[in-house]
Amino acid sequence: MEFILSQNQTISMYCSHVESEAVQIAAANLEQDLKRTGQMDVLWAKEEKAQIVIGTLGVWNNNQDDKKNGLKLDLLRGEDGDYKKEAYLMQVEGETLYLLGTDRRGCIYAIYDLCERLGVSPWHFFADVPVKKWEEFRLEEGFTFSDHPSVEYRGIFINDEEELNHWVQLHMGEQTIGVKTYEKIFELLLRLKMNYIWPAMHVNSFNLLRENGELANRMGIVVGTSHCDMLMRSNNKEWIPWITKKGYFDAKYDYSIEGRNREILNEYWQESVEQNKEFEVSYTLGMRGIHDSGFDTEALKNMSKEEQRAAKTKLLETVMQKQQEILNETLGHKTMKTFVPYKEVLELYDHGLKVPEDITLIWVNDNYGSIRRYPSEEERKRSGGNGIYYHNSYWAPSGRSYVFLCSIPLAHTRNELLKAYQEGCRKLWVLNVGAIKPLETEISFYAKFAWEVGKKGALTEDVDSYLEDFINRTFTTTHSREIAGILNDFSQIANVRKIENMDYDLFSQTAYGDEGAVIMNRIRQLFLDANAIYDEIKDDEKDAYFQLILMKIHALYFTHAMYYYADRSTLCVTQGKMQAAALYTKRSLEFEDARQKLLYYYGNVMADGKWSGILTPEDFPPPRTAMHPACTPPLSIGKRGMVIHAWNGKNSLEFISAREKWFEIGNTGEGEFEYEILCPEWVHCSKTKGSVRTEERILVSVSDRLADQSGVIRIHDITDDIWKEISVQVTFVWTDCNNIEEDGKITIEADSVEKACLQDGCVQRESEQNNFFMD
Repeated sequence: MEFILSQNQTISMYCSHVESEAVQIAAANLEQDLKRTGQMDVLWAKEEKAQIVIGTLGVWNNNQDDKKNGLKLDLLRGEDGDYKKEAYLMQVEGETLYLLGTDRRGCIYAIYDLCERLGVSPWHFFADVPVKKWEEFRLEEGFTFSDHPSVEYRGIFINDEEELNHWVQLHMGEQTIGVKTYEKIFELLLRLKMNYIWPAMHVNSFNLLRENGELANRMGIVVGTSHCDMLMRSNNKEWIPWITKKGYFDAKYDYSIEGRNREILNEYWQESVEQNKEFEVSYTLGMRGIHDSGFDTEALKNMSKEEQRAAKTKLLETVMQKQQEILNETLGHKTMKTFVPYKEVLELYDHGLKVPEDITLIWVNDNYGSIRRYPSEEERKRSGGNGIYYHNSYWAPSGRSYVFLCSIPLAHTRNELLKAYQEGCRKLWVLNVGAIKPLETEISFYAKFAWEVGKKGALTEDVDSYLEDFINRTFTTTHSREIAGILNDFSQIANVRKIENMDYDLFSQTAYGDEGAVIMNRIRQLFLDANAIYDEIKDDEKDAYFQLILMKIHALYFTHAMYYYADRSTLCVTQGKMQAAALYTKRSLEFEDARQKLLYYYGNVMADGKWSGILTPEDFPPPRTAMHPACTPPLSIGKRGMVIHAWNGKNSLEFISAREKWFEIGNTGEGEFEYEILCPEWVHCSKTKGSVRTEERILVSVSDRLADQSGVIRIHDITDDIWKEISVQVTFVWTDCNNIEEDGKITIEADSVEKACLQDGCVQRESEQNNFFMD
């Protein structure tokens, strides 16, 4: 027998009415997904004789550890014989598919595993990934699949969420991020097999609306708070309204002020714990200033630096002791508690701050993808365990932020998180994702990696394989390998200098040949390749492709081109090539306009305007991305004239390897002139005749394995009958060339000059890609 689903079939499903509401919500979503994929009707059975049986162990089987129907429940047990947390089993017996979990979330993951196999992407709402249709869906008799998470708590931090909030106001019928939006977010997390969230804390307080906490509890999501918000309070939006309502007008968020002020703070925390005591939450302990500012200690300000540090350490221990008392007295049960040694609090921790061992230590990366610290051997023994707070989005002063796109390579993220897991960070992983979009790929990878890290044969062991699989599950395309390569190349290039932090003259056009052109041509190739695939993508998948792939490639290309041409205009003014400077000023502005159109398309045209408001990196101060590159338009054009500029700003070409170099013929003023080039017979120029209105780059190479040689390239301005010369010097050393220095680059321990050039990438990346600015 097999489990078979067919189009327009009526299928029977069983889910006990005593199952948790979280499981019943997921079961209802499965019903909707069956209708989406196969136009199926669902008949809810009153007993287990059904084609799909959904159940949580202890509910479905009434705590009876039987093996009825041959179900392999032992697959859900750990080495100690107990059931694993959040484990699930999918098994076909006869014509029935069983979806079973060791707890409510395990059961939910079984349901959503089936949903994805049926063709419903976790991103069906947040990235408009269309549902895949099928005529028939089969699982063979005896099909069995079981799984469980590697990291206990896996979640995201919605941070710097102003754009998400703007989108909510436009599209979700809410004044701020609330239950309608969180319902979509919680479903996304569960479909990705995550279970945890630090909710938005800039625009509102999750706590202020009790319905938010009730929704999370109903759906099975654990809620916590970040490093600056204690005991489920979101101080940025709660502290002032709370003391105002209470009439505590002299209260300060400062535990160093003893007496009544401490009593008020204790009351503030106490009420939060009472509000959340019925929910599955985690509590952050400790204290920092309101809205991610430093630990306020007014009463300690007159101390020396050393005295103040010791006093702050003791004060923070007092704070945590009181918070522990509040939790113990109010809850009456154990709960997860976290402490985040971040920023100024880390210094106190390093100088002897005692943190109770049942509290989970959450270590933080350097905000740019590298984990800077792991737990020590003693810290690994803590009963509370260790976790990681990792950034794929970061808001900081201008020039340090990246909240438009994430360019941290997945391979780097994988390596850093793998080390964290191996070093004992297995309790809680939180990923800062900004406003969720456009970090869909990064969130998906992180969720998958946190679920399966450490397991033999895990898909995420190889980033390329993971991306190919992700693309294949998302699109019906034969280009998954190419798209995976495009995404990897994007992050490698964009992470050299994040587009949020672009500035003038970052990539020299007069060093290493033309560093800027090399990078621009690599980006342009990604642009062309990604566009070509877009043309072949199915029409109903184009919006999803644009969101997940194409937008970031276009943003990278347009931004770099804006700055490249702006830099080129400045360079041409200094070189006296005024027509060229005017042209590149115009081109820079054209690419700036192209980026504006990209953002407009994303918000107002794509998906019928569904995502207007959520991608506005230039919309509010400080802008979240670099803008308006500084062009240098010429004040006047002047008279025509020929100027010559050679490789790396020199007036000669020197060769010690087989790579191509170049010189430029430029026009100082109006009109154009014709030229011809005369070369020695052992020198090859890519062009020997032509006309120049702005500037033209001539590629130069010399004969292979040429002995030491020197000569002159002569350039004739035919129109004005002017001759100019460039000397050419060849020094080839074909033996003993382990250390070769040329144009500021050193190649070490190569077998030959040819190998050195290939390793350096010069042949492919400079000689073939030297003419970007002429296109």
